[in-house]
Amino acid sequence: MPITLIDPSVNEPIGGVLDPRRLAAVARAELHGHLGDQDLNAVVATLRIGCRVPIAVINIVSHNLQTYPAEVGVGAPCTQVPDALSFCAQVVDTKIAVTVPDARAHPVYAHNPMVLGGVIGAYAGVPLVDRGFVLGSVSIFDGRAREFTSEELLLLELQARLASSVLALRRASRTDVLTGLPNRGLFLDRLDHALTRLARHPGLAAVMYLDVDGFKGLNDSFGHDVGDWVLVELAARISAVMRPQDTLARLGGDEFGAVCEDIASARDAVRIPERIIAAVNEDWMLDEQRISVGLSLGIALADSSETDPAGLLRDADTAMYRAKRLAGSGWQLAHSLDTTRPVASEQDPPGH
Repeated sequence: MPITLIDPSVNEPIGGVLDPRRLAAVARAELHGHLGDQDLNAVVATLRIGCRVPIAVINIVSHNLQTYPAEVGVGAPCTQVPDALSFCAQVVDTKIAVTVPDARAHPVYAHNPMVLGGVIGAYAGVPLVDRGFVLGSVSIFDGRAREFTSEELLLLELQARLASSVLALRRASRTDVLTGLPNRGLFLDRLDHALTRLARHPGLAAVMYLDVDGFKGLNDSFGHDVGDWVLVELAARISAVMRPQDTLARLGGDEFGAVCEDIASARDAVRIPERIIAAVNEDWMLDEQRISVGLSLGIALADSSETDPAGLLRDADTAMYRAKRLAGSGWQLAHSLDTTRPVASEQDPPGH
């Protein structure tokens, strides 16, 4: 019986190599080259021994780039091969297992640089699926042309399923159960990453602190089930108006945080809370009854990798409380950034 590698809640994995939804899922997975995850390393080590091959990889496929969070036999965290010549890119595009018994005789893959170099003679790979997206492949390579046995291909499929389970368990440990958003631990990691990235990519990073107005009153009036529904709906509304590269997280209770990278100017940054507040202020209907849900938001900006992440978050928290004191359902900018970039206003911005 064939093994199903696809999430049963999804009819078919989403998108090919260049699908922006898939690329966003790849970015969220944060599976960098040579990640050092012992479970993923065990997957490729098992494949190398069990399939008697010199190369086994877990390959995360981006545009013309193959990144290896775990590999044996490659000796590099990533390689750059055009998607049209990449075995693993075909796995992503077709969303099915791919075998190439004789790569040197293949009309396309004979031109792959590693085939031309005599490194690859045969290939087999299966999709690596996480939450309905094919992030890449779990693959084996031999230096000579050969047919892989049914037992070897079965082991490959089983190890791909194991790798998907590892990703799911890791995600569960870093995800809020109610909303499905990143939790506080992952949020802080993303904030550290955003600040570190400023050293290589000048610009701005923003952190936002968000708090539901009168949440205790909602719970007291309608019950905790309705309170949970509000949090889930709030997460969906905010996520819908944020960019794919932004991180929205639930920090606990009715508190949320967000990290936004690649912001060109402070003026561009303050458009983000404007979109969020507008989405939250749209009508909320519960059993044909309109209810009132507001959000107070504080935003703080950084332009240096030396910025203290804890201090930046405190600034955003302070700005959020300033917004709450001004009647709620609005936003305020923390004026902690020493920059001449234009902002919405030198005084409290018109966030209400």
